[in-house]
Amino acid sequence: MSTTNFDRVKACVDSSAISVDDKKFLMDVFAEVSDDCLADIAKLFEEKGNWVEKFNENRSAKIKAFSSGDTAEFQKIIDQEKKYIEDLTYGLD
Repeated sequence: MSTTNFDRVKACVDSSAISVDDKKFLMDVFAEVSDDCLADIAKLFEEKGNWVEKFNENRSAKIKAFSSGDTAEFQKIIDQEKKYIEDLTYGLD
């Protein structure tokens, strides 16, 4: 049986340093995403394992900013996401 992209993502998340609760939360989210759409995430997490932590930290920060109603902080996080994407697109990290 071949390995799915979900399996690849799960292996990376499982081997990361994030908490057990965060691992469960992320995998519950990724379980809702089609396997085809997980291909790039699997590749990123396999090539740069620290991105599991970055992804999780970003998720947590957005939830905190949203919950507090701090729109400036939320926008700052979105701007940082844009920078991450630009850096990845141009091969920088």
